[in-house]
Amino acid sequence: GDLEVTVDFLMEVDKLVQLIESPIFTYLRLQLLDVEHNPYLIKALYGLLMLLPQSQAFQLLSHRLSCVPNPELMRTVEAPKAPVKDKRLAQPHIDYSELLQHFDRVQSKHLE
Repeated sequence: GDLEVTVDFLMEVDKLVQLIESPIFTYLRLQLLDVEHNPYLIKALYGLLMLLPQSQAFQLLSHRLSCVPNPELMRTVEAPKAPVKDKRLAQPHIDYSELLQHFDRVQSKHLE
């Protein structure tokens, strides 16, 4: 809400999209296939997409996100299995107010 979208900011987001498309981030892109365990990654990328003007970076990210599978289509009709304990599902306690304060401090340093 309070983040000012400047030309420099958009250029940084453009560079980020270019990096995501580079070979070093193949693992990150593969995480997009696991929709159920990575919803925040997908939401974050859609958030970046909404910030970008319609440019080459927008087209790249839009195409990448169009390849993300629909979780409803991924479901199969099978007998329910015993729940498997997954470390990724255990939510650690996160102090969001502290994270927001840190974000605000970093943003204010960038504006100086």
